[in-house]
Amino acid sequence: MGENNSRESKFSRRSFLKISGAASATLGMTGLGFFGLQAGKSASSYTGRESFQGAAQSFNRKKFIIDKSPHVKVGQTSRIDARTEMIFARIPRLMRQWKKGIEIDDLDPLLKSFYKSHPDQFELDSDLINRVFPEFRKANKEYGEKYLLAQAWSNAMSAVWPEGINQPPEISDFPRGERYGEPSKPYKLKSPGKTSKLIKQMAYQFGSILVGITELNPDWVYEHPLKRRGFDSDKPFKVPDHWKYAIVVGTPMSWDPFYANPTYGTSEDAYSRSRIIAYRMAAFIKQLGYAARPHTPGTDYDLMVVPIAIDAGLGEQGRHSVLITPELGSNFRPAVITTNIPMKPDKPIKFGVEEFCKTCKICAENCPSGAITHGDKQVVRGYKRYQVNISKCHNFWYSNLGNIGCRLCVASCPYSRKSNWLHRTALKVTSNDPTGVSHKVLTAMQKSFYPSPDAGDYYIPSMGGKNASYREPPWWLKTEDFIDMQGG
Repeated sequence: MGENNSRESKFSRRSFLKISGAASATLGMTGLGFFGLQAGKSASSYTGRESFQGAAQSFNRKKFIIDKSPHVKVGQTSRIDARTEMIFARIPRLMRQWKKGIEIDDLDPLLKSFYKSHPDQFELDSDLINRVFPEFRKANKEYGEKYLLAQAWSNAMSAVWPEGINQPPEISDFPRGERYGEPSKPYKLKSPGKTSKLIKQMAYQFGSILVGITELNPDWVYEHPLKRRGFDSDKPFKVPDHWKYAIVVGTPMSWDPFYANPTYGTSEDAYSRSRIIAYRMAAFIKQLGYAARPHTPGTDYDLMVVPIAIDAGLGEQGRHSVLITPELGSNFRPAVITTNIPMKPDKPIKFGVEEFCKTCKICAENCPSGAITHGDKQVVRGYKRYQVNISKCHNFWYSNLGNIGCRLCVASCPYSRKSNWLHRTALKVTSNDPTGVSHKVLTAMQKSFYPSPDAGDYYIPSMGGKNASYREPPWWLKTEDFIDMQGG
């Protein structure tokens, strides 16, 4: 009897320990499974696609939200006339009428009226045609081979480019019906808040790094849009009722070439991606039965993008007139989708950019053409803002080599830095500093520790420059390290 009790006792203890161990292991595995499941929901676990979960839009905007419009209205407002105020439309129009010795009075009524009001622009635009273009062509023959890889990369990035819209909104914007795989009437959505959340996640899935939503301010729409977008550009454009909301999406330019502007960088990589994202978003919205129209880089817009992006809470406008975001600084190429899908708009933010730009002026100091003012804001079409001399800016695009353009102002901007611990700390300090002391200290640090070439060095040699870059190009864009140009 005693032996049986002893065996039973040993068996019971042994069994208990085995069962307890198995149970502990099971619970442990269950715990690991739970935490593994939770970890799998983290954006950082989506290897290679972290930004597709919205991880890159990391700045906490809630603290910096403002309820009133950041745009300071001064008197009567007016809308932009893209035929003359958009330089990519004005210069071709001028060139079609160009002849040696042409004067303002010789031009068509539209250009004549514009240049009579802006004689300095006629002087600069004429200089572009008379002097800058010929000098550029000559310099490109002499030095252009050095930038062969940079140009090949840029051209490759723009090889995928959705075809532009050439129909007016009443035709192009709406779903075409079931015959074309699109619904004939809109689906009923549960709430604007849920729809906004859905739209933002779709934007990330389509490749957007940042996304914001706003109600569209008609003041930002062109009064005379571009003819190739399906408009009678000679007639004032009435903003369609279905352009109620604007979704702003976009991506950055590749960082290392970005710092090697104006010669090695390009806008085409970000332009192409942002364009694709916008067209995907428009297609998605139409699949739900709502109207949508993409407004995309390079120049396929019916509206001004920067003020819309500000209204959508993505950032503030800098001295260089470009949008500055907390995450990407000035390195952001946006696109806009106008739509009538009901959404909950975001609110604008102020995180210290306006105060920083008052004293910084690094973009103005690095601007070779002097297009960026060192002075105060001006009143432009009824709003107080910094104004860039677009003709001066555009003329420099053809006064340097490599990929067409400049981008020095956005590359030199102190906000345009990779997201390392130093930049994140600086952003936190400046966005929470009402005194402005940190702004001056950080600006002085950039000038001291990260000096840049003299602004004149960026020009081609025949214009007194050295074909300089803001920073050294990445190794993979140095043509001389890969191609024997002497060998033919």
